[in-house]
Amino acid sequence: MGRVRGIAFLAVIFSSSLIYGVVVAPLLLFGENTARTVAKFWVRMALGALKYITGVTFRVEGATNIPDSGAIVASNHQSMWETLALYQLLPRPVFVLKKELARLPFYGWVVACAGNIAVDRKGGAKALRAMRTVAAKRIEEGCQVIVFPEGTRVPPGQTAKFHSGIAGIYTAVGAPCVPAAHNSGLFWRHPGPEKTPGEITLRFLPAIKPGLDRKAFLDQLKQQIDGARPDLLDTPANGTEPSDG
Repeated sequence: MGRVRGIAFLAVIFSSSLIYGVVVAPLLLFGENTARTVAKFWVRMALGALKYITGVTFRVEGATNIPDSGAIVASNHQSMWETLALYQLLPRPVFVLKKELARLPFYGWVVACAGNIAVDRKGGAKALRAMRTVAAKRIEEGCQVIVFPEGTRVPPGQTAKFHSGIAGIYTAVGAPCVPAAHNSGLFWRHPGPEKTPGEITLRFLPAIKPGLDRKAFLDQLKQQIDGARPDLLDTPANGTEPSDG
């Protein structure tokens, strides 16, 4: 049943994306804020469809830790769900994502117009320096730059090394980093369309203040995220307060 409902959800999302993309494409000409509003509206629709078609809901803990000004937000990565949820919950979200995604019809247009940061992973050190420069500019503008330090999706119950790219952003921009931890992979299965009804828990943790060296920052970030992941230890993280999602 979870697989059938998952396929139905994907069918709704893909078809609505095409229709929505055609309808709202002219609005993208009105600038970054409009493009972000357009994207948030679609994300809200997608999360609603996820709830009513598959029975997957979510709750947020530590909502008071959500930044309302320029910051880095670092999250573990298990499925597509967290890309939707973080975009919806943060006031001015910006993703660091693969350059190839910015070339996709409709989706890529919104990605580019909403100020997200496309990175050429084959570009080496030059591409990373360019990414850090753009990320710093976005944070100075009051955006929350979302990074998945594992670099790829990691199944629930498993951990992975954090890539040093996020440490480069942290040391370059001098901004706080808010860790976030969740267990989305238990409900939004990857790979495949299967969805398991239940409640995802997303935890926002107290910010890591700027000023640490790269190693100390990476060590603290990994410790905080892994220590708060519900799929590793299903107890409320220190410094979090529950709120409805």
